[in-house]
Amino acid sequence: RDEITERDIPMGARGDYDFHNDAADLSNDTLRQSVLDGVGFHHAGLAREDKNRVEQWFKEGKIQLLFSTSTLAWGVNLPARCVVIRDTKLHDPLEGEVDMSPLDVLQMLGRAGRPGYDDMGYAWVVCDRSDADKYRRLLRDGKEIESRLAAELDAHLNAEIALGTIDDVDDVMDWLATTFYYARSQSAPDEYDAGSDLRNRVSDTLSALVDEGFVEQEGLNVEPTRLGQLASKFYLRLSTARRFADVAERCQDAADPDSAVSVDADDLLTAVAGATEFDSVSARSDEEDAVHAVLGDSVDDSLDAGQRKVLAILRSGMTGTTPTELKSDAWVIRQNALRLLAAMREFVDTLGPARYANLACRVEARVEHGISADAVGLTAIDGVASGRAGKLAAAGLTSPADVVEAGEDGLVRAGLSDGVAEQVLANARDLPVVSIDWGDFPETIAPGDNDMREVTVENTGGSARAGLRVTVNGREMTAKPSYLGQATLPVAVFGADADELTFTVEVAFPALPLPTITETRSVLVR
Repeated sequence: RDEITERDIPMGARGDYDFHNDAADLSNDTLRQSVLDGVGFHHAGLAREDKNRVEQWFKEGKIQLLFSTSTLAWGVNLPARCVVIRDTKLHDPLEGEVDMSPLDVLQMLGRAGRPGYDDMGYAWVVCDRSDADKYRRLLRDGKEIESRLAAELDAHLNAEIALGTIDDVDDVMDWLATTFYYARSQSAPDEYDAGSDLRNRVSDTLSALVDEGFVEQEGLNVEPTRLGQLASKFYLRLSTARRFADVAERCQDAADPDSAVSVDADDLLTAVAGATEFDSVSARSDEEDAVHAVLGDSVDDSLDAGQRKVLAILRSGMTGTTPTELKSDAWVIRQNALRLLAAMREFVDTLGPARYANLACRVEARVEHGISADAVGLTAIDGVASGRAGKLAAAGLTSPADVVEAGEDGLVRAGLSDGVAEQVLANARDLPVVSIDWGDFPETIAPGDNDMREVTVENTGGSARAGLRVTVNGREMTAKPSYLGQATLPVAVFGADADELTFTVEVAFPALPLPTITETRSVLVR
């Protein structure tokens, strides 16, 4: 804009009174100033109303020079007399510096020439000299489309088996014959390394799925395992699904008091950061100090620099303190990580103990909302995200039970408006309210005696799925899932060698970020 003004190029609509008033309504300050000189910009960060106005004004000729990200080329009918692609490379948070897709380039160049206004359009590609011939060939010959199915045939095959569209090996071949991969492998067998060996390749892939536990095969028939179904449900790379299943098994081992295995929040974050989906993330030199400031020296040696960057973003994001140097990539990485954390939660919920699924749920909520561990339970309340949770926590309300106890007046004093306070209170009352009734539980028992008692767990709030567990001196006695409700747990009180028995009842919510509820009773042996 400054360059155009300095060269006195006649552009803009400063004399248009109505346009001047409309421009004043733009929410972006820089855009508001530039459009009056005929220059605008368009990207995903603009408010929807600003983007709509920019598109309309460009069509009307009030904006004559428009800077845009590549997304404008898709789905919007916005032709121009001249299109300039000023750079063919871009920074992808998951891939680092990459070449722009040839299809994106062709789509953007296709915007050159306004039907009904221009006899011809002009387009320029600004690129490194070494890439010039590549783009000349692209413009001359177009872009051949090749199949990528073979690169991850195991994941696609697992998905079809999980969906139930494939029941046996013959079904696999019938399904494969419907794909673009099959068509290309027949027309170019040498390039696709297929030909007559295609059936053998499918057989080898099936065998690998069976060996890894994703598929069960009996004779020629195949069916999915729970592991295969979870991998398909969350669109996971199979190596990531196997990694998450291993974490769930570690959680199961960690529940044994005699086991040396332990699992905490950082173990879950490290498993996600090391997922295959993040293999291509790179750490720029200016980010390394920020990563070290977050992680220190306590980092899993198996993580490379890019995966450590992912871990730093997740760990700092849990408290809303992401370093400035990492913020440019943090949003995209966090969104991908939230999908993986949701998968991790369900893996642990399906294959491990409920209390570790609850841990995964709480970690997921903290990464999403950037809130402290003691207040993350607030995010279980519908309508409470980081902003409102922060206000409530600052006022000393750190759980849904605190919110219910504070009442509407207490929520208003915490900084919520009257209407919001009323709705938040109503939503908090929809969450579980658990009480544990120990009945006539004994205080003492004689050595060698046995006594069966019952403990009742009752929920007087909203229904929820819970994992119930009873331990004595740390050893599991009873464990079962339940939809609370009311549940009765049998508890055997026995005169053992120990002088004192400590019984613990634990209620964990695998799908809610509520803290695990525990109550204990002690029985003296004498």
